[in-house]
Amino acid sequence: MQLISEIKIHESLRHPNIVEFKHTFEDNQNVYILLELCTNHTLNDLLKRKKRLSEPEMQLYLLQLLDSLIYLHDAKIIHRDLKLGNLFLTEAMSLKLGDFGLASRIEFPGDKRKTICGTPNYIAPEILESKGHSYEVDTWSFGIIMYTLTFGRPPFESKDVKETYKKIKAISYSFPEGNSASPSLKNLITSILQREPHKRPTLKDIKEHEFFRGSSLSRQTSILLKVQASTSNLTKLPSYK
Repeated sequence: MQLISEIKIHESLRHPNIVEFKHTFEDNQNVYILLELCTNHTLNDLLKRKKRLSEPEMQLYLLQLLDSLIYLHDAKIIHRDLKLGNLFLTEAMSLKLGDFGLASRIEFPGDKRKTICGTPNYIAPEILESKGHSYEVDTWSFGIIMYTLTFGRPPFESKDVKETYKKIKAISYSFPEGNSASPSLKNLITSILQREPHKRPTLKDIKEHEFFRGSSLSRQTSILLKVQASTSNLTKLPSYK
């Protein structure tokens, strides 16, 4: 049962950038999962309000996401549903990765998963082509998140899901003309959105890429304070029930 798998995986995780699993219990009708409360909603909500993030803001959040993914992969777990809606923001505007409903644990080296799963705009081509997939699908989705934060929309987005899948399989996307994205950012996105999984950089390679160089802890803290200040001036979203 997928719910049992989700609970076993999530309750085993302890990382500052992963939503904390508190407790689970059940009655005759339902299973209840108590998780850490992230009061500033998700990165998707933030993007809707700001339209796009600056590169320093992106570095701040993406480095936190990278740390959580490196931790997951070291624990032999693939998330498989990375998207802005699953990246939660705490009261202090720190990022927390959540929703492990599609997560899967790799049992042995070379083990592949063949289930077609994920969110249309973020799905890697090897999932759509049923070739078997592994950790690299998270790397692909990370690249989609980078593009989306930069330009305000996913690279393969279209009105029809089938057309979106067609574009993903063909790696058919482009960078909008006249954009102010830095060459290092576009270079990193391009290196990640590769059809062949083995051609994508590792998470540790991504973290050491030119785009993230100079993102020291003190600089990240300074950026975070600015993000907190700018966010406090935005219209407060209603609390989710």
